[in-house]
Amino acid sequence: MFSKTKILLIGLLFATAVQAQPLSLSLEQARQMAVDSSYATRNARYDTEKKRKEVKEVLAAGLPQVNGSAQFQNFLDIPVSLVPAEFTGGEPGDFTALQFGTKYNLTAGLSASQLIFDGTYLVGLKASKTVVQLSINQELRTEMEIKLNVGESYYTVLLAEENIKVLQENLDNLDKTLRDTRALYENGLTEEQDVDQLQLNKNQVQINYDRSLQFLDVSRQTLNFLLGLELERDVVLSDKIEDLVKLNNNVAYLETAPNLTAHPDYLLAKSNLEIQELTVRGEKSYYYPSLSAFFNHQQVGQRNEFNFLDGDEPWYPTTIVGATVNVPIFSGFRRNARLAQAKIGFEQGLLQLEQTEENLRLGITRSRSNYANALKTWENQKQSYELARRISEKTNIKYTAGVSTSFELNVAESQLLNEQGKYIESAYNLLTAKQELDAALNVY
Repeated sequence: MFSKTKILLIGLLFATAVQAQPLSLSLEQARQMAVDSSYATRNARYDTEKKRKEVKEVLAAGLPQVNGSAQFQNFLDIPVSLVPAEFTGGEPGDFTALQFGTKYNLTAGLSASQLIFDGTYLVGLKASKTVVQLSINQELRTEMEIKLNVGESYYTVLLAEENIKVLQENLDNLDKTLRDTRALYENGLTEEQDVDQLQLNKNQVQINYDRSLQFLDVSRQTLNFLLGLELERDVVLSDKIEDLVKLNNNVAYLETAPNLTAHPDYLLAKSNLEIQELTVRGEKSYYYPSLSAFFNHQQVGQRNEFNFLDGDEPWYPTTIVGATVNVPIFSGFRRNARLAQAKIGFEQGLLQLEQTEENLRLGITRSRSNYANALKTWENQKQSYELARRISEKTNIKYTAGVSTSFELNVAESQLLNEQGKYIESAYNLLTAKQELDAALNVY
């Protein structure tokens, strides 16, 4: 039999082991995780939930409102009233001071009211539901943004890893060449300048390598932050940069049909227009009368002794049932001014919806152009990088064979590093241009 302490210890060890396991994520898995658990999307969901609670708050105003009350009074001095003296057998013109009331009074009451008709309430209820839809659309916008950010961060980590891999390969090649050149120099078969030039090349590559390691660490933590994970959590990216580039290397994407009416930006503008329309209706409703009913009931106990729990003592009831009608008559043209403002807001909403639609179309045109350019640049840069690699390999062979100078080797290595950087940058630009096109077309 295991004791509770042993079971707890085993559970902690198991949890630690699970935590130590690296988390493997594809690009789509990373995007979905960010949608589910990122700080931005969780905060957006909280906003939507708050708006839903606000709908219930508005709805509650149209339901019966019931309140109870109680008031206890202890008259340290009972109120005195002056009455004509002749009422008590006195002389006319004189007054007699009399105390009316009891020492203790207890009043318990119940009141209820019910809204029967109020145009502002009906419009307000509709508006609050529209605000919920606006918040839902904002949540969709946040999800789209977090997908874009995660995609860029995912690509950055992959390209940083690829850059480090290439730099490590360059360092290994330079180390071998440097050792061989030192051996040649020690045997008097080359000049010291060749050794120094190779050492200079290696130092430059080493600086780039160390800088890339630091950049990779920051990029990983940035991705973890977007995913809602601990910054130090070990995450392995299962997608390869070559596969992603191949997947996104297709001119057919340029012909993808857009889905504008379901785009979050369009939905936000549409919801805003609906709110402006409801604002106009709400201002008009202030011209209409409102009707409500009420009910009040009170029980009053009056005692000279504190015996309110005595069932034989009397209580004096008061019950009122009634209705209240409020009829707007004149507000000093205030309602007219508010209605005019609301109508202007509605016209602005129409304009903003039209502007949003045209802006989305322009965004599609721009994104398609950027993607087409990124695709051509990547294809050309890929060829340039392969050429630079072949030139570098041949120059190394010639240098080892003694038919090429250290200057030519340095030029070839510098050219390779330069083209390598351009190739990595072009791959990153291609991937980000593709996901921006997806966002513009709303085909996520």
